[in-house]
Amino acid sequence: MPKLSELSLYNRFTWSVPLQPSIDPSVGFYDIQPWQFPEPALELIEQMFSEIEEFFRSKNLPLEVVILEIKEVFGRIDISSLTPHSEVIAIFRKYSDLSTEYFD
Repeated sequence: MPKLSELSLYNRFTWSVPLQPSIDPSVGFYDIQPWQFPEPALELIEQMFSEIEEFFRSKNLPLEVVILEIKEVFGRIDISSLTPHSEVIAIFRKYSDLSTEYFD
């Protein structure tokens, strides 16, 4: 099995590719940093994406989630996203909490 990477997860879960907002350069900038997560954290993200897909599939709903960025903040995965579903927000929170064991 090939090693997990940010790109391999984006290829498998195409909806998870971060949305880059268009920002007027005179106001500021927005630059998404590439992931530098350890392999267990990537596996956790893969599980999180699978759980999100399963939530929408089980409810027979279209995927209504936009990811702006996933990064490590204070020793945990931080997911900046937009979704109207509190269940998806709870999934993000759950996996953020689980990720603390993978960062020093």
